[in-house]
Amino acid sequence: MKYGLICYNYLENVGNEIQSIAARRFLPNVDYYVDFNTLSEFRADEEFKIIMNAWYLHDKKSWPPIDENINPLLIAMHLNTNNKNTPEAFLSDESREFLSKYGPVGARDPLTQEFLQSNDIDSYFSGCLTLTLKGDENVGKEDYIVLVDVSEDVLEFVKSKTDKQIYVVSQGLPTDLNKRKLTKKYHFLEDRIYTSQEKFFYGECLLNLYQRASCVITKRLHVALPCLALETPVLLINDDIINGEIRFSGFKDWFEFLTLDEYKSNYNIFDVNNPPENRKDYLKYRKNLISTVKKFTGNENPTFNTFDYNKFSTLFLSKLNNYLNETNQYVFSLEDKINELEAHIQAQNELISQMENSNSWKLTKPLRNFRNR
Repeated sequence: MKYGLICYNYLENVGNEIQSIAARRFLPNVDYYVDFNTLSEFRADEEFKIIMNAWYLHDKKSWPPIDENINPLLIAMHLNTNNKNTPEAFLSDESREFLSKYGPVGARDPLTQEFLQSNDIDSYFSGCLTLTLKGDENVGKEDYIVLVDVSEDVLEFVKSKTDKQIYVVSQGLPTDLNKRKLTKKYHFLEDRIYTSQEKFFYGECLLNLYQRASCVITKRLHVALPCLALETPVLLINDDIINGEIRFSGFKDWFEFLTLDEYKSNYNIFDVNNPPENRKDYLKYRKNLISTVKKFTGNENPTFNTFDYNKFSTLFLSKLNNYLNETNQYVFSLEDKINELEAHIQAQNELISQMENSNSWKLTKPLRNFRNR
């Protein structure tokens, strides 16, 4: 039997790769890397199994997969129903046939389950596959804190409460300045600096950083859920989470889930110098996920790691992330500057157009022609 793994050739959020790293732990080998954005175009030369955990979807043309050799496990799937492409794609006749053939569908969250069931598609709440992550048993905890994609206000507050080392990192990778189209609305479709394999490596670096941490504070779902699996105390700050009510539905009771103001008023809930253990509500879902996926692939690797990270220091891993984060910020600051210049040029062009259409411009045309001679 061959095995496939979903990869992401167009997204800079490494949370996607972390979902696939969780799936990879159950594969004896990876024979095919299947690009998420072209699922419907992929063709294999023989039967292969693939775990379909992912966030769906950007392009409705990518769904459903139609390769006759595919043998999928529909589990830990999130449907972004705010995007009109998602209902159109998943409720098409072809999709219904696919989901019926290989279902029931394991929904990552209750709202996805509700959407599917309300449209007569068999579904159940599976939870997210990142709950099954298993780190290196030889890696111990270290006395540092990791802040992932949080605001400067959060950083300053945590600094005021501790003398511990704080690493500020991001799950977002830098974009290629030479390839950006300078339109933020569609930036997720642009080419990136990194290959999917490089992003898998970076995702592993992040997971190792989280595993070693004394605690983690984040706004990212695919930081918080892995921290549960890796038994690292985690706090969710929900001040600026996009679609937080949808994406975090079903999970919020598993964490401390606070705004920064709530955290400041109730700091003892999550004292970074003595962080509380995570709640255990997720464990039954972890157990069921492992059982289901292991039964499907017949395999479970001892850790998500594919590299000996004990050869790397925590400082190296954090510096790698910090460097990439600084590069990312620099690229976006340049883009903002370019956008300002483009807006200025457009304003100047509009002034020129108004001047050329004015009566005074038309009346002085003979004089300009005389001068040009």
